[in-house]
Amino acid sequence: MKTKKEPKKKTAIVQAADKLFKQFGFKKVTVEEICETAGASKMTFYKYFANKNELIKYLWRMMFDDAWAKLDELENEGTTFQEKIQLILKMKEEATSTMGAQYIKDYFNVVPELQDFYNQILAEVMQRFFKIIRHAQEKGEVRKTIRPEFFLAVVNQLMELAKNEQLVAIYDNYTEFVLEINNFLYYGLMPAPTEENR
Repeated sequence: MKTKKEPKKKTAIVQAADKLFKQFGFKKVTVEEICETAGASKMTFYKYFANKNELIKYLWRMMFDDAWAKLDELENEGTTFQEKIQLILKMKEEATSTMGAQYIKDYFNVVPELQDFYNQILAEVMQRFFKIIRHAQEKGEVRKTIRPEFFLAVVNQLMELAKNEQLVAIYDNYTEFVLEINNFLYYGLMPAPTEENR
């Protein structure tokens, strides 16, 4: 994960937390473990983050900002809606492939202290995605009869599916399951344009 120009100790803490969270989930990892991995003191940790939840928020914000920067770059290059979707799918595949099962469970069963921030991030994502859909509709790349609000409702239902552990269990790994959900969301039962019939 890329980090902006920040003090070295802060960067070390962020990178250590990212590594530990992906490996063990963020609920079980302690501030002490993050500091030990980063080679930083707890005093240094609290200089930059009020608590572990604030560090989690920081990481999530970085993740989404990086993703949207890539999409904005595509937008400026005049790429098609289909190309944007392919990039989104690639980013999701890359993100989930580095996350352990416990991290994913923690992410979908977010603790109450993080719920407001999680909802805020989700609202921002949907608002920006609405803009992409409307722009694609103007260019004739997406059916004009599809209402973005309907799309959001479908996304919300599919996110609930992502919490179904019995369904997840029929796939080799969570990345494969996430790609199944996203391919279905964007392409329905038809094969994705770049994928051969399997």
